[in-house]
Amino acid sequence: MPDEDGHGKYFPMIKRLSLTELHQLACIWNKDPTGIFVLENLQIMHIKSCSSLKYLFTPSATRKLHQLNELKLEECEMLETIIDNGDIKTVEFPTLSRVELKSLTRLIGFYSHHVEFPKLKTLMIEKCPMLEEFTTKFANIDALFSTKRESFTELNEIMIDSCDKLKEICIINKDLQELWHYNCPPKSFCKLEILTLSNNKLLSSISSSMIIRFKNLKKLTLDKCELLIEVFNLEDDKPDYNIQEILPQLKALTLSSLSKLTCLWNKEPQVPFFSNLVSIYIAHCGILKSLFSLSSVKSLGKLKLLKLHNCEKIEEVISNEKYENVFISFPLMECLVLKDLPKLVNFCQQNGTFNWPNLQMVRVRSIPCMETFSRGNLNTPLLRSVHITFTKKLWLGNLNKTISYMHNNPGM
Repeated sequence: MPDEDGHGKYFPMIKRLSLTELHQLACIWNKDPTGIFVLENLQIMHIKSCSSLKYLFTPSATRKLHQLNELKLEECEMLETIIDNGDIKTVEFPTLSRVELKSLTRLIGFYSHHVEFPKLKTLMIEKCPMLEEFTTKFANIDALFSTKRESFTELNEIMIDSCDKLKEICIINKDLQELWHYNCPPKSFCKLEILTLSNNKLLSSISSSMIIRFKNLKKLTLDKCELLIEVFNLEDDKPDYNIQEILPQLKALTLSSLSKLTCLWNKEPQVPFFSNLVSIYIAHCGILKSLFSLSSVKSLGKLKLLKLHNCEKIEEVISNEKYENVFISFPLMECLVLKDLPKLVNFCQQNGTFNWPNLQMVRVRSIPCMETFSRGNLNTPLLRSVHITFTKKLWLGNLNKTISYMHNNPGM
């Protein structure tokens, strides 16, 4: 395009722009179009095989793209960012509903500051091996959605393939029904470390096809997923994925405000799981009745922190399987928090020995049905008190006696 002289409008009626195999093209316009309506009615933009292009828009040019509905970029091997660096802190694409980024081998991110996509419905990212982030300013974390603003409230389809540096995904969305189709490439998400799903109205579980890909996942957070019945579906109708271990690197699991959640999985795992899990936080899961089976506890050898809050129906943490004289051990558990659990009867109603060699902190509040902590023998050599409030604590020699006294003296 010619240099702008500050007069008139350039191509105000263009609605579709396609640029293909323009290998010398270095920029779409060669001066910053501040104050001039350039491509103000543009709705569809397709760019392919423009091998010298390093960025697509200047920050100020994006202010003129109020009608842009679809953006597709393919095989632009020098493209590093969609919007060039600038001082504008927030850029908005008010009508953009579809974004496709394919085979952009040097693409690092969308923009160095915040970008909002209030109408985005479809996001497809494929073969962008250097992609580190999508909406936030360049940082040391590798994140796709790390903005805390709800910028993807209309998103209902997402496909990500061959983005090998991607380490974090946060989806705050109400309509995503499944994460990714089961036949997406097997190495997808091989380096993903953090996954957050929040405010979702359709997701019912995480399938086996995704579990096998999350070998490096370290933190999983599920919040306000209204139809989530089980966290992991180990019995879906897809091919046998030959899972050797479930989430071997997972360190932190957070489940909150999952009103339909009944269990962690719909089928008892036949392979090791959570072998590096350090912390579990579960809150406001209204119909959950128990957390783990007796046979599955042995996989939690590295668990240090367990918090259960406001789960109205939970009756026991470890379900009763009618075995006799069992031995249950949490060798590294340091802190246990049980609050506002109106139907909790026992941590476990199984007879046997419970070993907590490193347990140092127990906090309880509003557990009116718990008469004793557990049946059988308790070994808690480092525990010296039960905290009732931040300033009030009680100890009567062992955990069972202390819990029993609290049950018989509810007004203490």
